Amino acid sequence: MNVVPAGGSPEHVDVLVAGSGAAGLVAALTCAIGGLRVLVCERAEALGGTTALSGGRVWVPGNRFQPDPEADRRAAGTYLAGIFDPGYGHLTEAFLDAVPEMARFVEAHTAHRFAPCPHYPDYHPDRAGATLGGRCLDMAPLHLDALVPLAARVRVPPGYVPVTHAEWERWRYPHRYDRDLIERRRADRVVTAGVALTAALVDGVVRAGGEVVTGHRVVDVDPDPRGRLRVRLERVAGDPVTVLASHVVLATGGYDQNGALRRAYLPAALGASGSSPSNTGDALDVCRRLGARVDNLGQGWWMPMVSVPGEEVDGVPAFRGLVRERGAPRQILVDRSGRRFVDEALPYNEIGKAMHRRDADGRCPHAEAYLVVDEGYRRRYALPGLATDRPVPDWIVSAPTVRELAGRLGVDPDGLSDQVARWNEACARGSDDEFGKGDNAYDRYYGDPDQPGNPNLGPIDTPPYYGVRMLPGTIGSKGGPVTDVDGRVLDRADRPIPGIFAVGNAAAFWTADGYPGPGATLGVGMAFGFRAGRAIAAAAGAGAG
Repeated sequence: MNVVPAGGSPEHVDVLVAGSGAAGLVAALTCAIGGLRVLVCERAEALGGTTALSGGRVWVPGNRFQPDPEADRRAAGTYLAGIFDPGYGHLTEAFLDAVPEMARFVEAHTAHRFAPCPHYPDYHPDRAGATLGGRCLDMAPLHLDALVPLAARVRVPPGYVPVTHAEWERWRYPHRYDRDLIERRRADRVVTAGVALTAALVDGVVRAGGEVVTGHRVVDVDPDPRGRLRVRLERVAGDPVTVLASHVVLATGGYDQNGALRRAYLPAALGASGSSPSNTGDALDVCRRLGARVDNLGQGWWMPMVSVPGEEVDGVPAFRGLVRERGAPRQILVDRSGRRFVDEALPYNEIGKAMHRRDADGRCPHAEAYLVVDEGYRRRYALPGLATDRPVPDWIVSAPTVRELAGRLGVDPDGLSDQVARWNEACARGSDDEFGKGDNAYDRYYGDPDQPGNPNLGPIDTPPYYGVRMLPGTIGSKGGPVTDVDGRVLDRADRPIPGIFAVGNAAAFWTADGYPGPGATLGVGMAFGFRAGRAIAAAAGAGAG
């Protein structure tokens, strides 16, 4: 596309999508299939945003793999009624109606092929309407060489290993991984996870006639006298440019990489972000200037994280989320008192809430926390930076005794010694009376299936001992402009702002502090990207097939 410097005669497109994560790309794909002229502008030089950094799994109630999709859709409605904000029930219904059709649409128009995760439970398995598997969809491995060249520009996260979720379920532990298969995939440019999902969507958009550019940041949107939208873009290389668009879809992610906005809205304890470094609130800035109503600015998708020195994304320090690692035996999570404060195997969003929780004095006593493991853990299980087959790096704190480890971590030695003793007694009993670790299906899913009894319990009794700082983090903020059921941004009087849409973490997620299951962030974002694309195509007189 020949976008020209501001002041010249701007290029005109039907739809400009800001952001190349899954939500924006699904909106772009839907519009392009509908015959519209589509331009996707990605602020970073690499494609994919936070989607490319993620596991790439998508939560799809009522999907085609279910024995009775309609029954599952009804059960999911019951389940979400106890998790999502009831004030936005119409958006929950819109999501449930659209998400199975979105999944079929993506498979019909891209190289992406969903694969069910039949054993992966919802995050609150004891709630009415929950399932013990089947709603989360992974993907089949994807060959980059079969896609358009642009698909190879999808970013790859630190520590990336091209395996599917089903393969992880079979292997579980580092010594069981099929290293030959993994190396063949790397040599053959076969990808999985969020890299594969993004690459397939980019390929679909381009093949449908859409254009995708990188290094273009949307900084302002203004209506012109003819009812079109003047979109001002800053470029990494070159002068600013202006594009005229009939519709703009803001899919720029959240604002959790913006220090000022984090301090203003997100929990004071927040110490890390695993989202794309470009997630600094571009959509929020644009929509506020347009008079949009905003909501849920204090909410995020919470994730406990660790920092591995030297790992970066786009020149910014990267953080790794801890999901599987916390379910394994032989580890506990303690604060500076040396005491546990939560069931370590809970879904990551719940761990984040526990780390943010304030006491009666308004402090966050669990914000500084440490995962404590022993040599038995290191030999069998995986932890970022603590490989089973390599020397322990200097930044991992280790000690020959629990008391010495506490001193080196800055944790109360008496508290930690007593806690480890009580933990070991609980493991001998086979029951965690303090926090109920292993008492629900989600905990057990990430436990050790080869261990008799409670799969999440195991003593911390084999020296040396190790400690890793765990940071309260987020994989995306949830606040932003409020939208209708098709992603149209609403003003303060709840009227649609003409031509402006917001999807994914760029919009106000009505989920409040809820996180229903694996892949829910992508499921909701992609469903509303699909709805927005259909609405735009319908308004333009086109049809998305």
